[in-house]
Amino acid sequence: MILSMKDKAWFYQRVGKRLFRDTSTCDCKTCKDVVENGIVVHDEIHAEYLFMSQCDFAADGVELNYRDVK
Repeated sequence: MILSMKDKAWFYQRVGKRLFRDTSTCDCKTCKDVVENGIVVHDEIHAEYLFMSQCDFAADGVELNYRDVK
């Protein structure tokens, strides 16, 4: 069950800010870095990408749980 889906506006409001997520099912260096250090939302295109990625993962039953604090 997905508990913390964020809407597109939530991501747009965080352009220029760092977001965090709980875990990753992927062991690649990039995913590990995002879990450990967060990810800065660079612009609206990046915000849209993060929103869509969240939706795609949710469709597969994976909750990314983006949030403002680590």
